[in-house]
Amino acid sequence: MEMAGTTRSVRLPTTRPSLLLPALTSGTAEQHRQLAALRGLAVEGVGLAADRGLLRFGPWKGRSAWFVLDRSHRNAQARRMDGEKWSEIGGKKAYTLPGSQAAWPLGIREAEGFPAIALVEGGPDLLAAFHFCWCEDRETDCAPVAMLGAGLSIHAEALPLFSSRRVRIFAHDDSAGQKALGHWARQLRSVGAAIDAFRISGLRRLNGEPAKDLNDLTEVHPDDFERERALWALLP
Repeated sequence: MEMAGTTRSVRLPTTRPSLLLPALTSGTAEQHRQLAALRGLAVEGVGLAADRGLLRFGPWKGRSAWFVLDRSHRNAQARRMDGEKWSEIGGKKAYTLPGSQAAWPLGIREAEGFPAIALVEGGPDLLAAFHFCWCEDRETDCAPVAMLGAGLSIHAEALPLFSSRRVRIFAHDDSAGQKALGHWARQLRSVGAAIDAFRISGLRRLNGEPAKDLNDLTEVHPDDFERERALWALLP
């Protein structure tokens, strides 16, 4: 982790010239704290995502943003640090960078050597997976990997990298997420991965609202946490 007010400036080499990337850094301690507060995460989980190379910080469209990407530079997505939407893309919160191969699962190369994979949907759930890796002391044997959209198939070049791995899918609790769950499970079984899924339906957040995704479970209702023993060890 960085000391307050410092930054490890990392100018990422553009190995894929078609992917447009600004100058990115692994972030300052204050940026880590700001993002952790925004998403309801442990700052240590945010730091772990940055250390693993899947989280970066920088400017995008004149705004301060956080980015999810990996060393392949095949896919990247930006979100505003203030949590607001991008007017440039019709009010969406996630801005997929030009030149991205949207179907590339972020972090699959970084997962090499890890026996277990937590497969999630979207950037916030990717950070949440790192949060739970830290909370459950699973930094060394479980690797978060993210698909950046429920309607995407796992990229054909990435699929063999899941072979013979233990994969738990954390799908969003909506119709698109459940459809993605079935599709990704079929793809992964085709390469010999051992698959299961965590069911979010029926769980609540601290405010009593239904939990819809893994990020929501970072603020799970204490009654649900006590009742549902599966929440005590979320990761595969």
